[in-house]
Amino acid sequence: MTAESRRKPEQVRLERLLRLIAALIDTPRFLSIEEIHTKVGVARGADSAGYPENGPAAKRAFHRDMNELADAEIPVISGRVPGQERETLGYRIRKQDYSLPEMDFEADELAALHRATTAVRFDGVSGSEVLWKLGGRVGEATASELAAVPAHPALADVFQSITEQRVAEFAYGGQHRAVEPWTLAFDQGHWYVLGYDRSREDRRTFRVDRIQGGVELGPPSGFQQPEGTAGWVSFQPWKFGAAPPVTATLKIDPEQAVWAARRLGQEPAERERDGSAVFEVVVRSPDAFRSVVLEFLEHAEILGPPELRADMVAWLEEMSR
Repeated sequence: MTAESRRKPEQVRLERLLRLIAALIDTPRFLSIEEIHTKVGVARGADSAGYPENGPAAKRAFHRDMNELADAEIPVISGRVPGQERETLGYRIRKQDYSLPEMDFEADELAALHRATTAVRFDGVSGSEVLWKLGGRVGEATASELAAVPAHPALADVFQSITEQRVAEFAYGGQHRAVEPWTLAFDQGHWYVLGYDRSREDRRTFRVDRIQGGVELGPPSGFQQPEGTAGWVSFQPWKFGAAPPVTATLKIDPEQAVWAARRLGQEPAERERDGSAVFEVVVRSPDAFRSVVLEFLEHAEILGPPELRADMVAWLEEMSR
């Protein structure tokens, strides 16, 4: 890499922060600092985003990053790491605290989203890392577990435009967009940016890896982020797909029922005597539905229809081989 093409230190730092956020979201339990370092990766030179190989230096960099996240009001919580002989403090971001706002799509945008979400493609992710698209591995992690955090050349620029309130201009869907970006969210293996699209004079959501070419940033403080943009609900990719819609019956254990209602964006159709919640979910993308079911691990069961249940059983059997 030539001196002219080297990335700026702030770009490398921002990419590391984005990897850290993704790692903290992509876990059902608290992660130790060592596990987080493994997920984020090791820096291989000045242009590589990751933590130093030296343990103490890596911990210092991690704590600096945590201060950055706190300053940005990103909701990192801490708690005990399970399965440790000695009490170990860990960290995570609950998905219900950091996910996409509710999105209102026009008919043409919804049609485009249907087409886009039926093509599952993860550049640079090998077969051994395929669980990334499902929101993490099933069960307890090990010290050797690795996660591939998807990155895109536009990601650091988008992050900078949000933190410094710069208008971002880029091509998307073959059209020029001038966007006031409000927030960045990670869901189902992809980064999304939500903001006000000046080109269409309305709120819009963009998938970062579908930005075409580079991003041009305006001057700092180029817009004022409106109040109330942190009203979170979950993104629901199982609603977008080319398959004919089917109504799935999903049973959730009592301890996960409240979170399930928020994650699915609906109240249960019925409650059982033990407090379990039964949801009726319209599904147009079976793969995405399987992914959200796996977020609840052993606390969820697909009751019907038979083909969705059989698909889940077959997938689990295949992964266990």
